[in-house]
Amino acid sequence: MSNSTTKANPLVKYFSEFGVLKDCGKNFWLTNLIQFFDGLSYFTLIIVFTLFLNKYCGFKDADAPYWVGMYTLFVSMFVFAVGTICDIIGLRRTYLIGFILLIGGRLILGMGTDFGTEICGLSQDSSRYFVMAGISIMSFGTAFMSPCITTSIRRFTTLRSRPTGFNFYYLFMNIGALLAGFAIVDPLLDWQGDVNGLLWVINFGTACNAIAFIFTRFIDDDFYAVPEEKISRKESSGRRPLQLICEVAREKAFQKLIVFLLLTLGVRLVFTLQFLIMPQYYTRTIGDDFQLGFMNSINPFIIITGLILIIPILNKFSTVKLMISGMSISALSLLLMAVPPQCYFIIPGIETIGQAYFVAIFLQIVIFASGELLFSPRFSEYVARVAPKDKVASYMALSALPMFIAKPINGVVGGLLVSYLCFDGIAAKMDTGHIDFWHSPEFMWTIYLIMALISPIAIILTKDSFVTEHPEEDAARDTDAEAPAEDAEEKPVEAC
Repeated sequence: MSNSTTKANPLVKYFSEFGVLKDCGKNFWLTNLIQFFDGLSYFTLIIVFTLFLNKYCGFKDADAPYWVGMYTLFVSMFVFAVGTICDIIGLRRTYLIGFILLIGGRLILGMGTDFGTEICGLSQDSSRYFVMAGISIMSFGTAFMSPCITTSIRRFTTLRSRPTGFNFYYLFMNIGALLAGFAIVDPLLDWQGDVNGLLWVINFGTACNAIAFIFTRFIDDDFYAVPEEKISRKESSGRRPLQLICEVAREKAFQKLIVFLLLTLGVRLVFTLQFLIMPQYYTRTIGDDFQLGFMNSINPFIIITGLILIIPILNKFSTVKLMISGMSISALSLLLMAVPPQCYFIIPGIETIGQAYFVAIFLQIVIFASGELLFSPRFSEYVARVAPKDKVASYMALSALPMFIAKPINGVVGGLLVSYLCFDGIAAKMDTGHIDFWHSPEFMWTIYLIMALISPIAIILTKDSFVTEHPEEDAARDTDAEAPAEDAEEKPVEAC
């Protein structure tokens, strides 16, 4: 009677899907705590990063997004090598190195301007070199986080719990992103002001990184939820990072993955807009009293709510179809900001340009988040499934590359577009009707819309060549096919 009732009750069946997480031990939950505090640090930084460099450190309008872009460019330079290091020296040691660099870099970033001007007696322009040094060191530490955390999620989940484990990891990350906005950034800015408050946000994130580091010390580096995936430390340590990079580069599964990652770059630009371009866009079209933290909390709130409601449902659909659908929805969200704000006057209650912009921004965030909900968790899971068991971190490092390549591109392009199409004082000119479409923020979003739509179209056209519904099986088949040829060669990797 009880069993039949359970089967018949859709609500009970729905929540029973979350029960697979009971297969995950303490290491899985420790990893999520590390991700939570590191994510809290990252999201509070990224919300105010452009404004911090602009208002607190004195960087110019075009220079602030440029250096945020350079930060992520440095990350993209380091992230793949970090993946191979993690595969060789293990998680605990990689976490140790990463957090030392990350915390040290953030301290220099926060103290750089004051140290240069007050202690060394330098001008603000000269003091910015300390800030740039902090950004460079911090980027190296940031590069350690993504491959370590995603590798931990794969290692500490069973085959049965892995899809739900990645969904939960993404859910927990977005809880941090939600709190970062309305619970941390806005209160600190209200308390300390819109300049000094930015420094307090940076320092808060540094403290979160220190807490995350403490949790890494309790990780069991030798534990594997699937014992068959374990590679002996002796076997791993016998390889050098350059040797492992060369091995990975030769694999057909890796080469297909690279093409797939490149095809997603267009839509990944949309993901970077939320912190590279949006802060200046918000304040210059609506005003300085715009609640930046609150607006940045809408996206993670939708992600959290959506994941809680549809995690069991997502597991029943094709990974590739979900990724394509999510990319398309996120890209099309920019259409709402590409249309002239006067179009929103047909909505009752909207009478000013500022109100029209607020509605456009709100709707764009809601639709964008709906697409992200479908795309991002499946994207990380897909890369993890492609990876061979002895090169998980190397492959997982690549899952961050589209985002980190897109950010520096946006740092340069976005800085120029903001300078010309969303400059300080543009709101007054728009109110008087002195700005046409080709010199307005709407033209900027039209450019981004075209770039974003390239990704889902390209994936659809090349789906059968570079994306597969069964990545583990196809990757294993490719590896088996290449093995005889590799065995016939004498130390082919050493030649690298």
